[in-house]
Amino acid sequence: MTSNRRDILERASATAVISTVGLAGATTVGAHPRPRPAVDDGLPEYSRWLTLDTGDLEFVSVDWETVGEYVEDELEQAQTEDDPELPAEFEADPMIAPVSEGMISMYFFIGLTLAPYGLGRLLDETTFESTPQDLVLTDATFVATGIDAAEIDAQLTQETGIEFIRQFERTDEIGEYDVYTSVEDVEEDDVMIAVGDEALVVADSMAVDASDDSMAILETAIGASDGEIDRATDESESFEWLVETGGHGDVTVGQHGDPVEDDVFVDLDFEGLEDAEGIVSSLTVEDETTSTGDFVAIIDNPDEDALEDFVGASGEDQSVSVDGDRVTATATWREETVTGTQSLQFLK
Repeated sequence: MTSNRRDILERASATAVISTVGLAGATTVGAHPRPRPAVDDGLPEYSRWLTLDTGDLEFVSVDWETVGEYVEDELEQAQTEDDPELPAEFEADPMIAPVSEGMISMYFFIGLTLAPYGLGRLLDETTFESTPQDLVLTDATFVATGIDAAEIDAQLTQETGIEFIRQFERTDEIGEYDVYTSVEDVEEDDVMIAVGDEALVVADSMAVDASDDSMAILETAIGASDGEIDRATDESESFEWLVETGGHGDVTVGQHGDPVEDDVFVDLDFEGLEDAEGIVSSLTVEDETTSTGDFVAIIDNPDEDALEDFVGASGEDQSVSVDGDRVTATATWREETVTGTQSLQFLK
């Protein structure tokens, strides 16, 4: 959703949190403090926000309630940490590196892109009494669920006296959502924020160079979430298979189609995956010392032997399976194995 996304990632150390989600230090988080809901047919709950309105799709989903307490410290450290010398197999593994990059993209999007709207500290429990349960970032929208609507309203509409922070006002409605726009006109953006009882949705049509305005983008996302318009899983059987099979992780990243190459926030362009119709990769905290990864892709004529060389190769119990054009893979990472690596000492 922001034109400087790649610049942000270049300034951050993408490798600093390759082992963020339960790989090293997993004892600091518990496993799933709440059941993760699913929508129809066992699809992950975040999928109700995803559409193929532009034909292509790129997304990150984070179960912040599960992983936030641990990863926030690591992500803050990543802003200033020199690049650590992590094993090359982590950086080359599409089951790990994209998940790490997706987490960084989410964190920096909230901290930097949402800051002028008074929402840059949305994940900070000292600023907001409630913090989100789930976060979803696509190439067109940002969604946070489990929020307190009254608290968000107060934050958006307050007069701050700070030139950098804009004041918003309620100007419209979409169903049960109030729509907020900036009190002052800002030429370089078209930001609109929809706030409902348990979710907020942010859209800026100018930032994503969309053909629709921000109101239409919000209407599409909210309509999909309410089941009033087709979701990506309704429009594409292949995308439905991707998220249903590999998209139930605590952190999930994915692509379908051909997102704009110079503005991606999740790099899934690995050798051997360039021509994939779609890819989903996710990581799940299973218990206090173990995390598992899932990877699925749809590729014409996939080379199973070549895929085994790098998909999940950085973990244990690696499994890669090919059925026609559909690839599935899993792997496991255990704390004692990861923290025993000399180059991961900085995470202890």
